[in-house]
Formats: sequence, C-alpha cells, structure tokens
Amino acid sequence: MEKALDTAKLAEFYGDLSPTLETVKEALVVAGIDLAHARPNDLYERDIDCHNLGMFRMVQFVADVAADHAMPNRDDVVLDVGCGLGGPSRYLVDRFGCSVVGIDLLALRIQIAEQLAALTSAPRVSYRVADATALDFDDGTFSHVWMLDVSIHIRDKRALFDEVARVLRPGGILVMHEQTGPLPAAMRPARRRAPYIAPTLAQLIRHIENVPLRLVAWRDTTSLALNYFLGVRDLLLSASEPIESHRKTGVPILDGYLETFAHLDGRTGVLIARRK
Repeated sequence: MEKALDTAKLAEFYGDLSPTLETVKEALVVAGIDLAHARPNDLYERDIDCHNLGMFRMVQFVADVAADHAMPNRDDVVLDVGCGLGGPSRYLVDRFGCSVVGIDLLALRIQIAEQLAALTSAPRVSYRVADATALDFDDGTFSHVWMLDVSIHIRDKRALFDEVARVLRPGGILVMHEQTGPLPAAMRPARRRAPYIAPTLAQLIRHIENVPLRLVAWRDTTSLALNYFLGVRDLLLSASEPIESHRKTGVPILDGYLETFAHLDGRTGVLIARRK
C-alpha cells in the first residue's frame, strides 16, 4: 500500500514537471534548431531533458568524476536507473560511445524519453518501465549502473542496492548522485509532493556496503546544487506567470532546497562504488 502511494505521488510530481513532445519542439524551434536535424545535445545542453539536481552541468560533473575511476567504452552497456526523460543517458552515449538502457517507474517519463530519442535520432539507447527494486535483467548484465537523484525516492534501500549489485558484473561501477539526510523541516514542501527518504551519508554507505559493493569515492557537489536552485528561482520569479501562483507551487519547494543547502548543512554529492 505504501509503495503504491509513493508511486502515485511520484507520478503526479514528475508529471507536473514533464514537458510534452510539442513543447519540446517549440523550445527547439525558438532556439533556432532545425527539427529535421535535431541531435541529443540540442536537448541536454539546454537542460530540456535533464531533470536531476543541477541538470546538465551536474551530469557533466558526475561523468567527469566517474571517468576518473572507470569510464564505459563502446562494448559496455550502462543501466540508467530512474532515467526520466533520458537526457543523461543520451549524453553518456555521446560522450563515451557506450550503450545505455534507461528504466523508470513512471510510464509517462519512458514515453517521453522514447519520443525524444526518436526526435533526435539518438543511437544506442533504449527505455523501459521497470521497478528498480525488482529488475528484470540477468545477473552481471551491466558494466555500470547510474542513478542520479533517484535512491532518495525509494524506501526499500536494501532491495534497491541488492538489485544494483546483482545486475552489475564483477568489477562494475555504481555511479550515484544524491542528496543526503537528515532532511530538515525546510524540505517539507517537497516531501508533501513526493517521497523523500534520505539517509545520512554514513547510513547510505552502509546500505551500499551491505551488498557486494565497496565505496571508491565521494565528491561533494552542494555548491553546484545551490547555484542551480538560485538560478531556477530567479527564472521562476521573473516569468510572466503571477507571483502568487509561483508562491503556491514551485517557490516553496525551491526555497526549501535553498534553505537546506545554504543554511542547514544539507549536502549533495557523487558516490562511486565498485562491485566485488
């Protein structure tokens, strides 16, 4: 029952954040992009299909950190858990030449990811609806597993990391970006909209190392996340929509993140772990 409620909340929350194919096309046309020749980078470099904390700049940073340890190559297959609209997965293909399978619990996000892949003729990517705590893949299928700001929405951390470790091949790499807990009262507007279950960094590492994974690196990204939210808030408040409407929707959540990261010791970071 609790899992079904979490899924319903996530569907509503990310449904509100998701563009339609037509609004994406309109944004590209406004940017001067010929739709007949649109490429994946036309989307992710404009933050159109990257909905992780920090958007595309953060995706680049995470990829830089991951590349210091074990970058995927053309023969590798990467699993992108909670792929959303697919921007990060298409960036991984462009940067490393690997193949990527993107999964998401929400059918709407997978539908849009597939539409955007078709729009941009994106190679070497596929998408499917799947539950990260019960993956339909054989053991050792993937060289890398990516999760960008996803585990925070999943209550059963043991099942999540059990599955991540199972589908990673020996020596494979888990690449995560996540906000750590405890979450302060300032995050209540976000927690009312969607499940946010954030362990402390020490607890998160224990969850990971309770399965056949071992921590390799942690890199703090809080300043990048904070600057991202400051920019989003400025854009939101300068838009043509009345301020009162903003106050009732996005601004309380943005203010919660800003308060958390600027004044309440909230942290985000990249975590790299290796499969035994």
